Amino acid sequence: MRAGRGVWPFLAVVVVVALAGGCGGEDEPAAGAKAVGGAKPKPVGTERAGSVTQYADCDDWRAGSPAERRATIVELRSQLTPQTSQTAESPLADERAYEILQKACTPDFADSLRLYKLYVRAQGFAPLND
Repeated sequence: MRAGRGVWPFLAVVVVVALAGGCGGEDEPAAGAKAVGGAKPKPVGTERAGSVTQYADCDDWRAGSPAERRATIVELRSQLTPQTSQTAESPLADERAYEILQKACTPDFADSLRLYKLYVRAQGFAPLND
């Protein structure tokens, strides 16, 4: 067996990984989040440690634009959906999550309700609603 023989498969893998790295990059808006004026909308709420998931509440939801609300749902889904397999998906559709959060955040007393708690509960019951 020649010493250089095992290098070619390794180089092929490196080239494939390098080419695939440019696909689906950060420049594209996330599913459900519409870009406004070419800029990707930010989720509502105060960002801590790179995410708004823990602190975003209904007061933030009401202050956000529809595009920011959709970006928030994308953020919630990415943070709160179990990642136990490569095909793990949320049983709660983004449009349904938007409807639920919109309705839950409508009353004045809902200002301090955390969006992630509402989302997780709705996500847990989503399979039962099919």
